[in-house]
Amino acid sequence: MNTISTKVTKWTGTTLSAFMLTLVAFLLSTGFVNAQTYSGPLVITKGGTYTGNWESKDSEVAAVDVRTSEPVVIVNSNIRGAGYLIKSWGHAANITVRHTKGYGLTPTPWRDYKKPRRFLTVNNFKNIVVENCYLEGTAGIYVGTRYEGNGSTNETVKIRYNKAKNIDGRVHGGAEHSQFAQFNYRGNLPHAEIAWNEIINEPNKSLVEDNINLSNARGTSASPIRIHNNFIKGAYPIPATETKFSGGGIIADSWYQDGMGDPASVATAHVKVFDNQTVNVGNYNYAIAGGNNIEVYNNRGVNSGLFDDGTRMNTHNVGLYGYDYYKKGATFNAVMRNNVTGVMSQGNLFDKNYFPDGLVKNENNPYVGGNITKQHEQNEYSAWLSKLSRNGIALGPNGSAPATSPSQPTQDAPVATAPAEQTPPASTSPSTGTTTGTAGTGKITRDFWSNVHGSTISVVPVNTNPTSTSAISSFEAPTGQGNNYGQRIRGYVTAPASGQYTFWIAADDVAELYLSTSEDPAKKTRIALSSTWTNPREWTKNASQQSAKITLEAGKRYYIEAIMLQGGGGDNLAVGWQLPDGSMERPIAGNRLSEMGSTAPATTTPVATAPAATTTPVGKITRDFWSNVHGSTISVVPVNTNPTSTSAISSFEAPTGQGNNYGQRIRGYVTAPASGQYTFWIAADDVAELYLSTSEDPAKKTRIALSSTWTNPREWTKNASQQSAKITLEAGKRYYIEAIMLQGGGGDNLAVGWQLPDGSMERPIAGNRLSPIETLTASASSSLSAETTDTNISFEKVSAYPNPFNDVVTLDLGKEEIKLQEVVILDQAGTVVYKEANLKVENNKLVMNLAASGLRAGLYFLKYTDNAGKSATIKLIKE
Repeated sequence: MNTISTKVTKWTGTTLSAFMLTLVAFLLSTGFVNAQTYSGPLVITKGGTYTGNWESKDSEVAAVDVRTSEPVVIVNSNIRGAGYLIKSWGHAANITVRHTKGYGLTPTPWRDYKKPRRFLTVNNFKNIVVENCYLEGTAGIYVGTRYEGNGSTNETVKIRYNKAKNIDGRVHGGAEHSQFAQFNYRGNLPHAEIAWNEIINEPNKSLVEDNINLSNARGTSASPIRIHNNFIKGAYPIPATETKFSGGGIIADSWYQDGMGDPASVATAHVKVFDNQTVNVGNYNYAIAGGNNIEVYNNRGVNSGLFDDGTRMNTHNVGLYGYDYYKKGATFNAVMRNNVTGVMSQGNLFDKNYFPDGLVKNENNPYVGGNITKQHEQNEYSAWLSKLSRNGIALGPNGSAPATSPSQPTQDAPVATAPAEQTPPASTSPSTGTTTGTAGTGKITRDFWSNVHGSTISVVPVNTNPTSTSAISSFEAPTGQGNNYGQRIRGYVTAPASGQYTFWIAADDVAELYLSTSEDPAKKTRIALSSTWTNPREWTKNASQQSAKITLEAGKRYYIEAIMLQGGGGDNLAVGWQLPDGSMERPIAGNRLSEMGSTAPATTTPVATAPAATTTPVGKITRDFWSNVHGSTISVVPVNTNPTSTSAISSFEAPTGQGNNYGQRIRGYVTAPASGQYTFWIAADDVAELYLSTSEDPAKKTRIALSSTWTNPREWTKNASQQSAKITLEAGKRYYIEAIMLQGGGGDNLAVGWQLPDGSMERPIAGNRLSPIETLTASASSSLSAETTDTNISFEKVSAYPNPFNDVVTLDLGKEEIKLQEVVILDQAGTVVYKEANLKVENNKLVMNLAASGLRAGLYFLKYTDNAGKSATIKLIKE
């Protein structure tokens, strides 16, 4: 392996003439200090690490041409070209590019075929990595035409942590379809990822087709291609005011030509697209134009349809579309779900998605609601910057990123759907709201009466037996049911979080919406009405369609009822809501709904095989107090002696005004509500230290933060040492935690806070996360004999991941050789809702595919039993 540098040697002279001083001052003042000196094109024929500045002003010649299959690393370099910047064709490329800048130069005439200014272009390849790079005026990254790697994590494609400005496919005398990233290869590629990239295109300075395009690109069933947490702004024709444009945001495409074989076996497949943001892209935001085993979910698309000067874009825009564009029968098992879009098209709100043939499922894809403005787009970018900060990611050259891409990133707060000035600031005080895994049955009751005539809701004969009764899976009635009928949709809606909700109703002809303060229908009150006909899901035609803000409690069921009268013409009925976090569900999804006659699930913790004290927070934590303690460091606090007093407090904050010259220790257990990365803080007067264990064992504790000088109460950021690094915790697991503080004189305070994986703050940590030290000691000692049959030390290091999960869960049995007798999943009532039939363990791991299980989102318990009959459970959260 070679290590080569072509950096220009710095001039080392020791004197400068007055003339040179003047010249240097001039260069500094005009910005030339950052100018680079470039060498001519570079041809690489040997593997190694290369650093330098290379350029090619000829579109026919690549600036860097890699002609070897040996691993090549290009780092800390500057590359610019009129054609390809980095090229490798015909050599089974193994190329890594990091912390490098690439710029497009003015294209020159080309021969035989167009040569766009690709930052990197490869055809057959083994491994491609592009990370922490900056691209400007280039035609992006092209990966094709054949994958020749071994399928390992060391031979795949990773495009992460990059910044790109103005993807530009223009060539001399024309243009070539270009993307920030395009996959167009044959073969199944595991472990591929396009993540945490920022792509910003400006009108009339860029010409991008699809910002991210998969063309007959395939992952594997066990390891799908993951496209996630990217921010994409802008996709425009040239000139930007043109009406025709075929580009957009992120697309899974499956083109076909005769002779390619079975269309289903070459089409794009095994792809997950999630947690991305698209802003003001022309034509479409997210699309499936053919392919199978594709999921597009939890993405956002917000388009004002305006240029920065306020003039209107002329391209047609749509949030989502999905169908078998090529009609080759290769589109199946494809879904677009839980994506939020708000799109203005040619000056009008366009809250309609396009799924013409039903081959791509359209599941709960709500609209933002109301006209989209430039302020909405700015809100999206602010949310993106917040997400980067919370996950510790800095993009581009010299940026920082985790050693591995976060699979469960710390999310930003939901983006406001109103302009920023109407959005309340996020609270950093302890959360008083709660969330719950309690969910609905998945359906709601629909009653239908035929032959109903009149003009007001009162003529619907709700006190007579309906012509028919059925159950529907969202709060939206079927359309095309004829004329002169009445219908009522009623049942129960379960609030997923405590806070304020807003409801909407849309209908043709007329409809009214009622909500009760409980499950009792007698307490219902009308909260909204649609007094004139609306189009399907036209939520804002009349002000009366929207309710006032209504406070609901997490996990509580409320009776809800919509009554509608249909005369003639079109017919529709739907009810939607906005949740306390600002997210929209319009219509309300089935997992919030329950049919008439159903009963609320039990809210008590199910009987589990492990002692309850090991998982359920008690609501308090232990505080030990020692009087008459003198010194200046924590070590003088006599923690190995009996305290003067011991008490329990209801949050991780000690009482103040306790006097001078004392020491105290707050200790117990903190239970993680979700799997992911947590950050802790400590504030104190005088000094304090914070410890956390990797389990319930105090012996494994490690200091994670300290307050080395006094702070005001809850002054979390006076010193950097008050904040811990990011620490990964598992959902439902308890960890020993301890804060020790010494007080000399003056004011006194002590508090500990944390940030959860979803970005929310609890400072101080609330009591519902805490358990006192005595509780575990008593529980463990008293339950030893009774629980022996259900406790197995070999399960101590067992885990289940990912958690939360979507379709696949892996039960990792650690290093112990455990033979499983049974693995089941329980709901919150303790009922078995899934039993694993195949207990074959490979590498001490059991992989379970739950895609067909029908489990709804919420909290579950995975119970596993060995051949000796010993069992334990793990909390699981279904996304």
